[in-house]
Amino acid sequence: MPKISRRNFMKFTAASVAAAALADKETVQATTLAGEKAFPLMTAGAATALGLCHFCSVGCGLEVKVKDGKIISTEGLPDHPINEGALCPKGRSMKELTNSEERLTHPLVRKPGSDKWEPISWEEALDTIANKVKEVREDTFVETDNIDGEDVTVNRLDGIFSLGSAEIDNEEAYLYTKFNRALGVHNYSHQAEI
Repeated sequence: MPKISRRNFMKFTAASVAAAALADKETVQATTLAGEKAFPLMTAGAATALGLCHFCSVGCGLEVKVKDGKIISTEGLPDHPINEGALCPKGRSMKELTNSEERLTHPLVRKPGSDKWEPISWEEALDTIANKVKEVREDTFVETDNIDGEDVTVNRLDGIFSLGSAEIDNEEAYLYTKFNRALGVHNYSHQAEI
């Protein structure tokens, strides 16, 4: 590997800073040393949408660039009070959640005895989940328990454990908790505790 001198390092650093300053505006077009126009920046002409990153519970602000109906860039929102324009690698790569060809767009089920996943309709998936929850609730619901020799009403569901997600906001977490309590689920936790 060739060694780089301190002087050359400073030259390369200065050139990088200058290039970054030129690329600061999305409409700027790079030019060659001879003054000829080079290729336009990737985000030129893209629509901008604002949002929040959902990878963790920090809530960083996102600036999403959309071009031809496809997300082409996710960047930190400079005016956001939490991340002030910074973005971690997970947030930066968030565009792949929608652009990836490996993204699941329909429910899959692996039937008993099968070694492969098969697509099913959303209606069938929701019906299957609802029926299974109802079945487990009927089989494992406990109305009373003997505590210190006395029968006490407990109304709890022992057959289901529910794990929350860091990708939901406060309001969704509240609804998640209310839903669990309505079912009688007392074994529930949050992903952050793991």
